[in-house]
Amino acid sequence: MFNPLDFHSSKQAARGGLPSLASALARRARAPFFFSVVLLAALCSSCGSVAVDPPPPPVSVSVLPGSAQPFAGAAVQFSAVVQNAANPAVNWQVNTIPGGNTTVGTIDSSGMYKAPRTVPSQPTVTVSAILQMDPTKTASSSVTIQPDISLSISPALASFTPSQSWQFEVSTPGFSNGDVAWAVDGVPSANTNATTGTITATGMYTAPASPGFHAITAKLATNPSTGGSAAVYVTNFPGTLTWRNDNARSGVNNREMALAPATVNSSTFGKLFSCPLDGYAYAQPLYVPRLAMGDGSFHNVVFVATEKDSVYAFDADQSPCKQLWQASLIPAGSEAIPAPNLDITSTDLGPFIGITGTPAIDLDLSNLYVVAKTRSKADTKKYSQQLYALDLATGQPKILPTGAVISFPELPSVPFSPLKNQRPALLLDNGILYVGFGSHGGQGDYRGWLPAYSASTLAQTSAFSDVPDLTQGGIWQSGGGPSADPNNNVYVLTGDGPFNANRPGGTSYGNSALRLNTSGGLTVADYFSPCDNPTLGTMDFEASAPLLVDPAGPASEPHLLVGASKSGSLYIMNRESLGGFNSACTADSLPRVQAMPVGDSMILSTPLFWNNTIFVAAGNGKLKAFPLQGGVLASSPVSQSLESFGPQGATPVISFNGAVNGTSGAILWLIDSSGGLATAPLPNTAAILRAFDPNNLSNEIYNSVQVASRDTAGLAVKFTVPTVANGKVYVGTQTELDVYGLLH
Repeated sequence: MFNPLDFHSSKQAARGGLPSLASALARRARAPFFFSVVLLAALCSSCGSVAVDPPPPPVSVSVLPGSAQPFAGAAVQFSAVVQNAANPAVNWQVNTIPGGNTTVGTIDSSGMYKAPRTVPSQPTVTVSAILQMDPTKTASSSVTIQPDISLSISPALASFTPSQSWQFEVSTPGFSNGDVAWAVDGVPSANTNATTGTITATGMYTAPASPGFHAITAKLATNPSTGGSAAVYVTNFPGTLTWRNDNARSGVNNREMALAPATVNSSTFGKLFSCPLDGYAYAQPLYVPRLAMGDGSFHNVVFVATEKDSVYAFDADQSPCKQLWQASLIPAGSEAIPAPNLDITSTDLGPFIGITGTPAIDLDLSNLYVVAKTRSKADTKKYSQQLYALDLATGQPKILPTGAVISFPELPSVPFSPLKNQRPALLLDNGILYVGFGSHGGQGDYRGWLPAYSASTLAQTSAFSDVPDLTQGGIWQSGGGPSADPNNNVYVLTGDGPFNANRPGGTSYGNSALRLNTSGGLTVADYFSPCDNPTLGTMDFEASAPLLVDPAGPASEPHLLVGASKSGSLYIMNRESLGGFNSACTADSLPRVQAMPVGDSMILSTPLFWNNTIFVAAGNGKLKAFPLQGGVLASSPVSQSLESFGPQGATPVISFNGAVNGTSGAILWLIDSSGGLATAPLPNTAAILRAFDPNNLSNEIYNSVQVASRDTAGLAVKFTVPTVANGKVYVGTQTELDVYGLLH
């Protein structure tokens, strides 16, 4: 509305004059009116008017994954996450190159990136997504190309029994079994079969039923050019069922495929685990592959007997140790025998005497036969020895729950005493068990006994004494067992004692090698006794087990019997014609017999025959190899170890597989138990597992002190023998069973 006062005042201002009092008052009166008008307008604007739309949300692009580290040649799937765009289509680039190229990697319209086959000079590239409708909207991911690597598979080298299952693992950090595709001999996991063995998508392998070699591979699913492999040997090793592998006491395992000089060294081979024992293990561990246990599961099983009258069954492969059962063979009111004591003053065994002789196994009957020695707690002079048949699957006694009490017909001069030493390993041949007895350190009245028992009933079938009318003549053989030939003849070596077999009516065979006829009982069919028998005294002829040798050569060559004496000589005898006794020492030479001094101290170990060579480790001497040609032993060794052994030497065994690697793949094993012979105040020291190249004994390829922090064994036990089976070596000690094998 026009106000004349306003006009007047404005004119006044235009002329440069001061506003009048009237004009000032008019403006002050007009201010409330102006704000009222503004407020009314604001209120009216919210009454029935149309609201203004907010601005649209911004368009965004992101790329998943935000970063990647593929191997050269591998593929990575990228995806673009587009928000608030009418059209989410994107274009892909690598280092700003649409679709990329072979140098930096390629990417297709779906976002599938394929890394280059070789790592570019700048290994980190950028994968970008550009919004087609608005190229200003982009996102990217950083990609670092890794060089190809070989995946590590564990175990890298393994030995299995037929149908045995084992879990393989990808052991390279950052990868898992789910990242790879498994195959056997190039056959994918889904198609593996009874010939190759089967492997699951997660790496569980089950060996085939037939022996052979197989290659297991694991390749990255995203990059099949990257992967790893493992070597698998499936063996048909029947087991170690008796001392030194067989009744010839050969000590040869000719079906060992995994252990060879190429795979046994301190980097690849060592101590895997140990199993605790309650007493000394003088007995050699025994081994049965794929045994059905009482719960229906299958295991490779190693059996160990101790001087606390316990027998253990352990899973032969599982680490940490898995005990399957333990049998205590101590009757109620009895105990393992502390030694020495008032009755046993010798320190040849101790601190307890229970099970000393190595048991024997019958797979057909599923029995383990063992002799346990105990005494009464109430009457400590009352001793007992019992022969048990234990169920392999459960450890429970069979046939006779309390075992067969060992006793013999009492003879007028010296009745059998259960106090005596059951030292030799048991022999099971043709359904009959043979159990040898000697003395404890030569003390007291004793005689050599060899009773025989039915394996199916434990009934005693016969009993033989090598000095039936006199005393001594013990059968102990440094813990080695009697042997048997294919005609079921049994061989023993006897110790210090009377000899009169060369006289009419003579029946005593001290210090002799005997061939026993087993048909209709045990009788001497033939014997050999050295010319110096009358002067041998305690330098026993029975310092080793009788080793049966069948050399390669013409059929006319004799079958041999090899024995060793405390006098330090090897004796090579024709076991078809042992030759008896001849007092003229010139007669103890070829062709009747060969007596060959080794040149060291006493021989208290059993020799080994392999590849027409006799190996022997005499007391305080080196391990030596003597060629045997035409039944004649060379007088000088062709090779010998650099190491010398303690007073009792060592008993070797050998493993190889001629079908795979010939004689070049053989390994000779022994336990150096020198540390078990220390006397107070010196402490016992650890057993040492040693492995030699039998073709050159100066080449020791492994010993368990090379990496002592990892491989040291338990304290040593004298006369012990290692067991080699399916890629592992088992060593009995004073407190534990030590298991050695391939580390990776």
